[in-house]
Amino acid sequence: MRIITSRCHAFEYTVTAPSPCAIGLDTAQVGAVNRFSDCLVVTIAMEHGDRAVGSVAVKLIRRIAAQTGATAIVVDGYLRPPSRSESARPRIDVLAELADALDLLTEIADLLVSEGGRIHVIPFGWRASTHADIANSAHAQRSIRLGVDDPALDGGVVAALDVPVAQRFREKSSSPAATVGA
Repeated sequence: MRIITSRCHAFEYTVTAPSPCAIGLDTAQVGAVNRFSDCLVVTIAMEHGDRAVGSVAVKLIRRIAAQTGATAIVVDGYLRPPSRSESARPRIDVLAELADALDLLTEIADLLVSEGGRIHVIPFGWRASTHADIANSAHAQRSIRLGVDDPALDGGVVAALDVPVAQRFREKSSSPAATVGA
């Protein structure tokens, strides 16, 4: 799982068009502007096998929201396509992966809601036009890589925090990793 967080003074999005995997949406929501202030915008790229790190992701998101003083959390999730090396593995059932990603996004949103606060989830699978006024402070933007694929950890979860945002989703971080309790 790869997570990008941005602490925003203001954030807005407008749903513009569905992708082939878009969830059902009331037509009145298409083209409507959704505005938020003093929020943490969280973009989650879900990958094969990420169900195991959902609760850890929620803890990290909550911690970052508290550290930055965000009064709302806006979550945008998508299924990251497999890399070339991942594509070489045995066949991946794309529909099952999409269903798992949507279930994981719902689980993360439900856990965030259960802990209180304003939570909003951008409709899964929809293209959107966005505008953000990102705060200019320490840790206003963070990049997090969560994974369970390191055999040396015997099933533990690895979180690489504060990966430079410029790296985004192009490569794994070479930043120090920290083991996070589930």
